[in-house]
Amino acid sequence: MPRRASSGISVGQILGIGAALIGFLVAAVLLFKVVASDFVGGSGGGGRGLAGASSLPIGSYIDNGRSLGGNVYRFRGKVEETLKWTPDRGRLISVDASEAGNNALLPVLVPETFSSLNIDRGAEFDFVVRVDRDGLLVAEDVDQG
Repeated sequence: MPRRASSGISVGQILGIGAALIGFLVAAVLLFKVVASDFVGGSGGGGRGLAGASSLPIGSYIDNGRSLGGNVYRFRGKVEETLKWTPDRGRLISVDASEAGNNALLPVLVPETFSSLNIDRGAEFDFVVRVDRDGLLVAEDVDQG
C-alpha cells in the first residue's frame, strides 16, 4: 500500500523559514547602517575626519617620520609656501604647525582631489593627514579654519 503525501507544512518548517527571514533582515539592516554612515560621514566603517584622528606628535614626526607610517593624524597650521605642483599628484606645501611648544615647518602633499581648494600663503587650515611609508604627510581632509 502506497504512503500518503503529507498534508501541509509542519511547524518546524515554519519556524525555520521565519528564523531565516529574521536573519536576512538583521544582516540587511546592519549592511545598510554601515553603508549609510559612510555616505553621511559617520563613524562607521573607518570614516576619517577631524574628530576621529589623534593629534600629530610633531616632535616624534621630526625625529623619525617613518616610524609613524600608516597612521592618521590631525593638526592645524599656516601655509608658508607651495614647494611643488604637478597636475597628476597635486601640491606639496610647507605648513607651519605647532604642538605643545614644538614649532616646525612640515611638508604636506595635498592631492589633486583638493584642486578646487584655494590654498594661499598665510591661510590657516585644519589637516587630516596620513603618514606614508616614506614619512611624507599626505592630506586626506583639508578644512579652512
